[in-house]
Amino acid sequence: MIKKLAGLGAILDPRGRMSRSAYNRRLIRILLAFVGLGSLSILAASLDVRFAALMILAIAIVATGALAVAATIRRLHDRDRTGWWLLPNTLATLAGFAPIETFADAYPVAVIVATLALTGFSLWFLIETLGYRGTAGWNRYGAEPAP
Repeated sequence: MIKKLAGLGAILDPRGRMSRSAYNRRLIRILLAFVGLGSLSILAASLDVRFAALMILAIAIVATGALAVAATIRRLHDRDRTGWWLLPNTLATLAGFAPIETFADAYPVAVIVATLALTGFSLWFLIETLGYRGTAGWNRYGAEPAP
């Protein structure tokens, strides 16, 4: 039991590096876990166990979010970038939820520019983390990870 908890701590540890292929595999597992827990939450809600459904969904969001953040920071370390590079991506993602469509009639060009800028930044971050290889050899975060 303690060994399993230590393994969970290692998964949540943002220190070190993670290769591109290991990161892709980890993200797929996180996504599948979120979909499974979300489906379980929907099932619980359909059985009129709404509090349990909300609790399952809250746990799913927090747990998969923490796992994804830790993995992404390790992936950024593999690219020899600090984990703080995750902050602009988080802000861009949150800005995507802003109700900018309410300004579309009055400021159409500004809305288009903002939408393109947010999309461009998100695409850059996606390519940076999923597309590029890590730095070869040692960097300030440690040795090159095994694929």
